[in-house]
Amino acid sequence: MNAAPLRVLVVDDDEDDFVLIRDLLNDAPGSHYAFDWCATPQQGLEELRKGAHDVYLVDYLLGPSSGLDLIEAVSREGLSRAFIVLTGRGNHAVDVAAMEAGASDYLVKGTIDAERLDRSIRYAVDRMHFMEALRDSEAQHRLLFEQSPVPLLVFDRSTHAILNANAAAHVQYGWSPLHLFGQNIDSVLAPEERPRFLADLESGELFSATAQPWDIRHSDGRQLQVEGLFHPLTYHRVNAVLAHLQDITERRRVEAQLRLLERAIQSTGNGVVIADAREPGAPVTFINHAFEHITGYNAAEVIGQSCRQLGFEDSGESERAMVRRALAEQRDCNTVLRDQRKDGTPFWNQLYFAPVREPGGETSHYIGILSDITEHRDTEARLAYAATHDVATGLARFPVIETMLQEHAEQRADEPFSLVFADIDRFHAVNEAMGYEVGDRVITELAQRLSAHVGTRGRVARFTGNEFVVALPYIDREEATVLAEQLRRAVAEPVTLGDGEVRVTISVGVATYPGRVHDINDLLRRAEASMSRAKQLGRDLVCEYSTDDMRRMEDRRMLGIRLRHAMQHDELHLVYQPEIRSSDRAVIGFEALLRWNSPEMGLVMPERFIPVAEGLGLMPELGGWVLDHACAQSRAWMDAGLGDFFVAVNVSAQQIQRGNFAEQVAETLRRHGLPADRLELELTESALLENVDRALHSMQQLSALGVHLSFDDFGTGYSSLSYLRQFHVDKLKIDKSFVCDIPRDASSVAIAHTVVAIGHQLHMTVIAEGVETAEQAQLLIEMGCDALQGYLFSRPMKGPAVAEWLADYQVEA
Repeated sequence: MNAAPLRVLVVDDDEDDFVLIRDLLNDAPGSHYAFDWCATPQQGLEELRKGAHDVYLVDYLLGPSSGLDLIEAVSREGLSRAFIVLTGRGNHAVDVAAMEAGASDYLVKGTIDAERLDRSIRYAVDRMHFMEALRDSEAQHRLLFEQSPVPLLVFDRSTHAILNANAAAHVQYGWSPLHLFGQNIDSVLAPEERPRFLADLESGELFSATAQPWDIRHSDGRQLQVEGLFHPLTYHRVNAVLAHLQDITERRRVEAQLRLLERAIQSTGNGVVIADAREPGAPVTFINHAFEHITGYNAAEVIGQSCRQLGFEDSGESERAMVRRALAEQRDCNTVLRDQRKDGTPFWNQLYFAPVREPGGETSHYIGILSDITEHRDTEARLAYAATHDVATGLARFPVIETMLQEHAEQRADEPFSLVFADIDRFHAVNEAMGYEVGDRVITELAQRLSAHVGTRGRVARFTGNEFVVALPYIDREEATVLAEQLRRAVAEPVTLGDGEVRVTISVGVATYPGRVHDINDLLRRAEASMSRAKQLGRDLVCEYSTDDMRRMEDRRMLGIRLRHAMQHDELHLVYQPEIRSSDRAVIGFEALLRWNSPEMGLVMPERFIPVAEGLGLMPELGGWVLDHACAQSRAWMDAGLGDFFVAVNVSAQQIQRGNFAEQVAETLRRHGLPADRLELELTESALLENVDRALHSMQQLSALGVHLSFDDFGTGYSSLSYLRQFHVDKLKIDKSFVCDIPRDASSVAIAHTVVAIGHQLHMTVIAEGVETAEQAQLLIEMGCDALQGYLFSRPMKGPAVAEWLADYQVEA
């Protein structure tokens, strides 16, 4: 097939010239042309715009116009054409002008031949094709540069000036194109990066094929992280560098977050496993360190294995079925499984797993969390055991006995059921003197003795710290009493501890069901009441329950109910007994004493209702009432100008052992406007020894307030001397049990002498209470006793009567 002819348009106002050119080209060897002619510039411009020809032969002179004007007009319109300028005479200036206008050749009509014309035409056409291809290539590269999503910069390698930047660079840096062009490339970098950049550029390290991280500066001041690749190139005859700067700030943030998440997963104490749900068998793709630690299997042994083969062999069928159903249904599962570690040891596994779904809802993975709860389950078992058994002795706790009683009452109501209640006598003395560790060892030894003697006849339980209950089903009162006596004797045997011995005794009460027992707890109360009577009779005794015990128990219960009512209905009042200074018989203070005037029972003394209040936990409330009323009365005396004396208030163990007692005292003093030195608090040994550290703390707070402290009933406890040096009090009170036998009993006289000597040696004031005769008073004064209190001077009186008594007493003085 012959090639298509070259289409030639001659633009010349002389038709003879057109014919001459056509004939020349037709005579050229291998000529293959198609010709057209137009005579005017307007026709030529129209044809040029159409672009239907391969080459255009334009006469330099077209009437009054120039063919160069025609060429320039087409060029201004952005049209690319192959031009050859024809002229009648050769002229260098015209030649240059033609070339500048865009012509590919300049020919003189009278000098051209067919071969030269043919060669010039073909050159013009080839040049035109080359220029079009070049323009297309430049356009493609420009498009790639401008439209690239990667920020691109071109900068001068010598001056570092930015020569060009694409749209992505403008967006990334936040600068407008006018701002970037001409800027120095290192101005885009973060300041700390500039020395490294200049050094790498000079050394050539910048052109490494490996992307390097750089920090760059955004127009708003933020720093961005980029990965930079730099390529040397020639740009408009300038040695330049093309910079590819890809923003990786978000990628680095995500990578950091992923590292943090991985670190969290690896740091957690729970095992984490991930399995691919899209593969057969859901193979494991990831496990953390905790999984390896819990199971004993390392990653190489687990990765790629089916998650359905991770153990569970020791679990029950229901648990395994639950796991299988959850996997089949692609849903969450939370269960406890019995698993085995790699070494075969079992462990309890709290397993939770859930599917991970793609946006379309397809399950792609499973993520499982394993928690080794073996220790937790063991702790639960120990707690369950501790709930029903005493940890120190291994004995059952009382709820176990209650269950036995309940079952017996329901199933064997006519059969006897005896209960033995045993309390170790004065056991706190063992703890305080020898330490709680020794006390625990003694308790453990006694528990073993009780259990050994009871054997299969019943069950021994630890009721409280130093109390035991023995349940004896089918054993009547006589047999239970015999056994109780055996238990008492067994306990009385010395307990050997190292090189020494400890001897303790127990007080035992026995009660038997059936009988007139209202409920199961009533049987316990009867046994406890009998034990209390054994203690009152001297301890180390066994007492059977009697109606008197019931009467005393009912009395306590009745008193408790009525005492609450008395506190709410103003049945309580205070009386005051003066304390007298020995040297001049002056009144130095009054002790506030609580009385209960019951409409039903008449006057009830503290010896009867205070133990009930202590048992019911009413002492903080009751003691607060006494403190408030005593301070109010003292303030009234102070306002009446009756004298500069204090009021003494007794404090119970339940009060002093409370952490806020000192705050309560301070608030009461503030409320009544009473100076702290007008209040004295009398503390008993038992109140202090329940918790020595807490008592000492409360006493230090009270002393800081300026309140005086007195040690009441000194000498009647078991550890007074050993603790007296710790309790810094202002006053010691000689108990009236010693004073009443003075001067007849030599021992009481000796004790009084000793207390006075101890008190003075410790810089304390010593007062004797219960002074009823002048002979007792004189002897106590001779011993050095600083103050006296008792019926010899006055019986307790109500507050309003104090003024009249003071007036009479002063007259008598």
